[in-house]
Amino acid sequence: MKKLIYTLLISSLLLPMVSCSKDDDGILPINNKCLKRTLGPNVVGNEIYFVYAMAVPYNTVKLTECTVEASIPGANGTWLEHNSYYTNSSGFDVPVPVGQPSVTDGKLTTVKFNVDTCAAALRYYYRIPEEARGKTVSFNFSAVASDGRKISKSMGPYTISKQYMTKNLTLSRAACYISIEDMAVYNLEEAKKIPEKIDLVYLWRNKISEGVEFGHTFASPAADREWLDDLEVPESMNRDVRLRKEWGIIDGHLSDEPDNGTYIDDIDFETIRLEGMPNYAVNMKVKGGMWIETADGRYRAYIYINNLKATSGGTISIKRYNMF
Repeated sequence: MKKLIYTLLISSLLLPMVSCSKDDDGILPINNKCLKRTLGPNVVGNEIYFVYAMAVPYNTVKLTECTVEASIPGANGTWLEHNSYYTNSSGFDVPVPVGQPSVTDGKLTTVKFNVDTCAAALRYYYRIPEEARGKTVSFNFSAVASDGRKISKSMGPYTISKQYMTKNLTLSRAACYISIEDMAVYNLEEAKKIPEKIDLVYLWRNKISEGVEFGHTFASPAADREWLDDLEVPESMNRDVRLRKEWGIIDGHLSDEPDNGTYIDDIDFETIRLEGMPNYAVNMKVKGGMWIETADGRYRAYIYINNLKATSGGTISIKRYNMF
């Protein structure tokens, strides 16, 4: 797939140049195209990934510089690759250095070419900064040829999600007190210091002999004791939630399965209806999830089950949305 994309990008640039060597103004043509590769909502801390292709006619002039300007400076980790790629006989992309490592200065990220090349497709990774949350960001890609000719391509604007995200939080018998506000898991001693922030507790119990598939269970501290079993929940820990079990939403961010193509976006948090939902969920399974709304209505969240052990423990990932 990658080979096809880069081949199409470069081919689409070079074909118009085969039959002529100069534009009407007598200056050699330069062409470019850009493709956004990332799918789903643009979440702070994640990347927006582009492939930018540029070309001049073969055996005429050469490319000298490529620059990307973002309307909002990217966070650390924003960069432009100084490699082009070809696909070997085994189907793997092989990098070929064509320039110096990129330099980022505020909104600008630049690669200067240091080889004689007339075509390249460079990958650009924009790390979404906190400053962009809830705003839009645009990009201007540009290339310069050795005869001074310059061309550019604008991309965007792209809306940056308001949601927050954290991944791969570890659950265990000890680490089982969950805060939606903090998007964190605490042990009992830690949780006792912040009871007003604990929205859920996690426990695993084998009650099959009693005719109940209890298994991996999540419940609010305010839930009936039958759902908390013998887990220690201090009286000061009394927050409540509305909770809806979900199956089949394999979020491409939380699950690390981007090819799945399913993503929870801001509008999902804004429109989900949780009235009348219980405050517990029993027998949760891997790749399942839970919609959560805190009793005060301040936060909505989606908790994805990444992994669960045969007995107690596992990992979860969380997306959270501030309702006000």
